[in-house]
Amino acid sequence: MTILNIPYFTGGLSHMLPLLALNHRYNKSLNSYFLVHSSLQGFLKGKGVNCVPIDYFGNETEYLDNSKQAIEYVVKKEKEAYEKIKPTLIIEDCSLTSPLIAEKNNVPRISIQRTGFFRSIDKCYRNPDHLHSLQKGDSVQHSLADSTKTVSKLLLNSELNQNNFSSYRSAKAKIIPGIPSIECLPDDIENRQSYFYSGPLIVKNQPSRNLLIRLGIFFELNKNKPVVLVTTGTIDKTPVEKYIEYFAKRNYAVITTNNCEISEEYKQNVFYNELLPLDYICKISDLVIHQCGSGMYHYPIMTKKAFLTIGTQCYDREDIAQRLQKLGVSGHIPHPDDNPDYWNIFIKLMNKFETHTLTDYGMMNRLKNEIDKTMANFRMEEVIKYALA
Repeated sequence: MTILNIPYFTGGLSHMLPLLALNHRYNKSLNSYFLVHSSLQGFLKGKGVNCVPIDYFGNETEYLDNSKQAIEYVVKKEKEAYEKIKPTLIIEDCSLTSPLIAEKNNVPRISIQRTGFFRSIDKCYRNPDHLHSLQKGDSVQHSLADSTKTVSKLLLNSELNQNNFSSYRSAKAKIIPGIPSIECLPDDIENRQSYFYSGPLIVKNQPSRNLLIRLGIFFELNKNKPVVLVTTGTIDKTPVEKYIEYFAKRNYAVITTNNCEISEEYKQNVFYNELLPLDYICKISDLVIHQCGSGMYHYPIMTKKAFLTIGTQCYDREDIAQRLQKLGVSGHIPHPDDNPDYWNIFIKLMNKFETHTLTDYGMMNRLKNEIDKTMANFRMEEVIKYALA
């Protein structure tokens, strides 16, 4: 069997790591290839990952000047990838163009899909002005194709945007990288048996020697201070400067992936690194504040750490954040443009954290146990068998 893995081409690590985690855990013995940006191929090959040998988003993309050309380019390269390796199966993460080569060539497709596609949260929590994170356009900042202007334009010009992603959602089998208690499917979902819960598809990296040295110096300067991790992931650009300043002024040790201007007085209280080994950092944190991306929200649950979620006006993240708050394991801070009282809400949630009333740790334990059980019971061979049937 030959597998073609296709991540969302402007999705950064968010839509690459789940495929890599899946490949590392379950598909290592199979003939599996990744269609990735040229500059990533050497790195992945060094990790024992096969890559399709084509120049994907190389120099030729400088001539792309609109979203229509970008779509045409992606479809062309996916066709080239298909011709080179002739896959018997396609596994993708948010590659909205993948149905074009999968259905045309009668190749079964397994799709990694978060339940944010389905708006399963109660209507009273929904904001009609929110977009899916694919449509928001933040990812263009980290895009592998600098010439695509915004992801939202790309989707609006794509035939695949019709009928609320219906073409994309029709994959033969779907893997949900989470658990049923959090990632809830609608009661009336069609072909429920085609959805398989895998638990979180995340990577647990150990910190490098250099990072450990830098963290050691940071903690030496910030002895006995409570530690807070603030992150909006590798894609989202919702401003968090005000939160970081709040914690720095209140004598917290702040670790963040967000490069913000910090006043000289508080600089030693803040540790910045663009990428962090999140499992490790969550373990040493007292509080985690994050954007509720699919991979990110699992870390504080798995490490049993208190956390708050930040509104990003993306309904796929917002629905999960509201669900986690309803379960009693977190508090949610609305985006400033959604609620002008967002800062007072944050202060109230911080009071709950500091008085140890923010988190229902009984529920936290139940969710962690469900994660462990779901991961232990997931069988990739059953998903592949279903997709090929």
